[in-house]
Amino acid sequence: MKRTAIISLLAIVLLGSTAFAQEQEQKQKPKYPNLPTKPEAVFGPPAEKCPCNIVGTWKAQVSTTQARLYTFDADGTVKVLAVSGTAKPREIATTKYALPEDPNAPKQVSFTATGKNRIFGQAKATMTIVSFDDSSITCEIPGIAGTTRWTRVDPNRYLIVFVARKGEHNGGAAFPMVIKLADGVPTIDAVGMYPVGEQVTFGSVPHEAYKDYLREARGDSEVILRLEITSGQYERALKLIQEWQRRAREDALVYKEPYSQVSLNNVLLVRTVSETLNTCQNDFDLYKLDYVHPTDWISNETSPDYIPFVFFKELRRRNEARHIDYKKFQELVPMSNLANR
Repeated sequence: MKRTAIISLLAIVLLGSTAFAQEQEQKQKPKYPNLPTKPEAVFGPPAEKCPCNIVGTWKAQVSTTQARLYTFDADGTVKVLAVSGTAKPREIATTKYALPEDPNAPKQVSFTATGKNRIFGQAKATMTIVSFDDSSITCEIPGIAGTTRWTRVDPNRYLIVFVARKGEHNGGAAFPMVIKLADGVPTIDAVGMYPVGEQVTFGSVPHEAYKDYLREARGDSEVILRLEITSGQYERALKLIQEWQRRAREDALVYKEPYSQVSLNNVLLVRTVSETLNTCQNDFDLYKLDYVHPTDWISNETSPDYIPFVFFKELRRRNEARHIDYKKFQELVPMSNLANR
């Protein structure tokens, strides 16, 4: 009897240990096992190094009233303009420039002037790039002690808007949109899950659908986050949005029914688009949607249909100070003058 009792007790202990181990293992697994467990395999390669796009106009402040504008074109020509107070900029030189190394991560820019032109007071000069991001370049200029900071001059403005709803259309409508404001005219591109009748579908969001999301959020069932971004952030996000528009148009989505949920494409989309905002600098407080338990509580606790909604809500909470309120947004983006690609 004693031996039988001991064996029974051991069996109970082993079963209890196994059950406890299984319980702990389940806690470490996402609630929705059909989500990708190795996001790097489906989200593409690691984020690229911040590219240095020198094309455009850069401003160097010489004094409180004097500045220089350097306008680089894509053909290797740079024009130098002098700015004095509120007077119209005056062109003082035109030279050639070259990026002798990797143009996406240059360390030097060489200049060659012709005729009577001069750049930094010389016929030939080499400028060293110390650091750069989307909106500035810190450089060492021949004949000038220390470093000089150039800031990008751009007449346009750029916005990114994350919108999502829940409890409608048998699923969650959610998508990012990017907006370029040129001469007061907004150009909008959007892709994601949007309503069509009583359902939602994934693809390029048409004008009549995204226009309904450009006003104030309607209670807790809707979230809207509006952020002003740089031209570099806009171009990187636009590139991804256009890629997903192409995938939807050509029936080349990563996830397709009946084998998996179409909404998983939206999870990939919103993650990669949000990550482009911090490619060159830690500009925003981003949530890491990477399916790693327990730090990524959103993917562990939320259905794929509604991950973007909860994700955008968390981004809004983290970046509330940068959020553009509806009144200011109306001033920036006139609803009567919308344009889309």
